[in-house]
Amino acid sequence: MKSIMLKPRKYYYNVFNRRLFLVGSLKLLAYSIVIERLYNLQIKQSDKYKKLADNNRINLSFIIPSRGLILDRNFNVLADNQEQYQLIFKSYNLENKETALNKIFNYIELTDLKKEDLHKQVIENKKRVLVKQNMKWSEVAKISSNITELEGVYIEMVMVRKYVSLASSHVVGYVGSPEKEDNLKLSKIEGASIGKLAVEASYDNKLQGKFGFKKEEVNAHGRVVNEISRVNGIPGNDINLSISKDLQDFCYNRLESKAGSIVILDITSGEVLALVSRPSFNSNDFIGEMHPEKWNDIINDRLNPLFNRAIKGTYPPGSIFKLIVALAAFRVKDYNPNKRYFCNGSYKFGNQIFHCWNDKGHGFVNCSQALEVSCDCFFYDLSLKVGIDNINYIARKFGFGESYLNETFNSARGIVPNKSWKLKRYGRAWTKTDTIVTSIGQGFALASPLQLAVMVSRIASNGKNIIPTLIKKSSNSFNEMSEIEDLNKDGINLLKGAMFDVVNSPSGTAFQSRLSSNKLMCGKTATSQVRRISMKEREEGIIKNEDLPRSQRDHALFTGYYPHINPKYGFSIVVEHGGSGSKSAAPIAKDLCYKLKLSNT
Repeated sequence: MKSIMLKPRKYYYNVFNRRLFLVGSLKLLAYSIVIERLYNLQIKQSDKYKKLADNNRINLSFIIPSRGLILDRNFNVLADNQEQYQLIFKSYNLENKETALNKIFNYIELTDLKKEDLHKQVIENKKRVLVKQNMKWSEVAKISSNITELEGVYIEMVMVRKYVSLASSHVVGYVGSPEKEDNLKLSKIEGASIGKLAVEASYDNKLQGKFGFKKEEVNAHGRVVNEISRVNGIPGNDINLSISKDLQDFCYNRLESKAGSIVILDITSGEVLALVSRPSFNSNDFIGEMHPEKWNDIINDRLNPLFNRAIKGTYPPGSIFKLIVALAAFRVKDYNPNKRYFCNGSYKFGNQIFHCWNDKGHGFVNCSQALEVSCDCFFYDLSLKVGIDNINYIARKFGFGESYLNETFNSARGIVPNKSWKLKRYGRAWTKTDTIVTSIGQGFALASPLQLAVMVSRIASNGKNIIPTLIKKSSNSFNEMSEIEDLNKDGINLLKGAMFDVVNSPSGTAFQSRLSSNKLMCGKTATSQVRRISMKEREEGIIKNEDLPRSQRDHALFTGYYPHINPKYGFSIVVEHGGSGSKSAAPIAKDLCYKLKLSNT
């Protein structure tokens, strides 16, 4: 039997120590990892995880500032802000979102199409859903009294735009939700709005204000339980326009059901007092969600209510353009405005015959008399002596071919034709026939109502270079307006005298619209032809405007100033397809002058 050799005690002691060291090292390593992890979570990354935790219980949202008001020159409100209640559905931590949403439908009125859209937003996991804007008080009461039974539901009070002048919609414009293409940052903010048209759009930065923000603590159901902090926004700045709400409304109503425009300028400052286009639209219809039927009514209206006729509409200026031809004649050497011309009702040039509106003729007339009775034949003849270059030069000096109020609108330039324009546009040379037709404001010539108002204001001011402005000027910001260069004052005096006779002389074309007052109106009528009258129709009898389809009827125009001494107001009136300027537009001018006399604009 073999004997068993026992190892020394020191050997076992060393083995134990090595094992103890190994186990201790492993424990130390484990503790080190745990401690490092705790240090990393609680100290190094504490801000990160605190933020994540806060996000589960704290909502950070923007406070939309109150938009600046838009006021008229007399501080009457054109665009206001009003309180409105809207219903919000937040789906945070809700187990059955669609069931919770369906419960809401029992208390508010919504179309089936709207309900489908809301369900789609919830299915797409949108956290904040706008259920309804502009809630009725009865709906607010129903939701409020049943709020404990409804999950994720909030009633918010917001400030929304309210417009108070239908006549000013084309000037003021409207606001809407920002698209990503318009403003990427604002498009991400629920409830934000930006200007979409006219003053609301062009002065959006000034009206917008600065956003605030608030932190709110929410519970597990996403309901706000406490407001932690708030930084209020800064309201937008108000804007004072130069227009008068009172005049806007008067002009709009005076046009009645007719399509057209009225523009009034303050001759002393260039301020636009009225810029009316009819028909118009209701800016309030564009706030929030527009009903599809309403939008279809607007876009299918044959009179196009969205079109701003005052600044974008262009019309043949008709006989108003004779004022330009008469003034251009003073650029011709040895021109004698008192020289008389015999009008027999027609003017022969080569093998062509051009007719006067009065087929019986006007007999012998000089320049002033020709303007008074609006003799076409006189200006056919005069235009060939003056030439299209001189006519074009004076037309541009008096505002034709220029766009105005470009900081707010995309204004029409119209057309002031000449030789180079026709060659570039049509590739054909200018002819004397073109000059004859242009002399009475027909053919290629086109002008906007705003341009006509600028023209007459420059005449009434004895040649001041009046530039229209839409923002009201402060009393200390009026600058002396420059004079139009290279201008014959005798020519201006002749025009003003003739325009006085147009309205106040028994033979004037607007005599029926004269004022019974010590302050009188001066002006010029025009009937702008939109169709060609054939020789056959002339022989058989020209069809009356009222017997023609609307699209073929003449436009009625009148441009004038008031009062006749120290004029203050220059204006233009266009009645689309209204027929005769003396019968349709001049009576409106008469009423307008009475209004200007009574108003304190």
